[in-house]
Amino acid sequence: MTAAQFVTAIREITPDESKFTKMPEGFAQIYLDELFIGNKSIHTNVEPENAIIDLMSNYDVSKLIIMIFSFNKSNELKETEPFTFFGWREAFPLAIHKATGEIVEIDWADDNCIVSYIAKDQQSYLDLLFALQENSLSTLFSDRQKWSTEQLAEIAGGSKYQPHLTDLLS
Repeated sequence: MTAAQFVTAIREITPDESKFTKMPEGFAQIYLDELFIGNKSIHTNVEPENAIIDLMSNYDVSKLIIMIFSFNKSNELKETEPFTFFGWREAFPLAIHKATGEIVEIDWADDNCIVSYIAKDQQSYLDLLFALQENSLSTLFSDRQKWSTEQLAEIAGGSKYQPHLTDLLS
């Protein structure tokens, strides 16, 4: 999924506040605020395979939180020899592994230590975030998940990416 496709897809599945009538007061606003993706006034051309870089360069994703995944609070990317850091999985930094293109979770105490493998590439990561958001909405309104852990792993790029999903969805 490209950055533009991701933004369109998230906006399309974001429910109207009226869908939250059975939820506690204030819940809808908090939930919807975490799905906010703003447009930036200046557009930067980025290659489609660099979907995360494109997303952060051309959209305001500083408030976007999908489950426990978020982006840096500004569009700044931290570069090291092996990684480009762009976001968070709770307290753990997320990065693009420059050698493989994979999205990885890094140890917060050692920025050279991979804790887990999240997705095979940037586009698959956005596909995964979208599927996780679909699961979240499905669970919220119907008490059942749309995607299984195995299906989510396939979206991410295969069984190599399943362990962190098993932890996340259990």
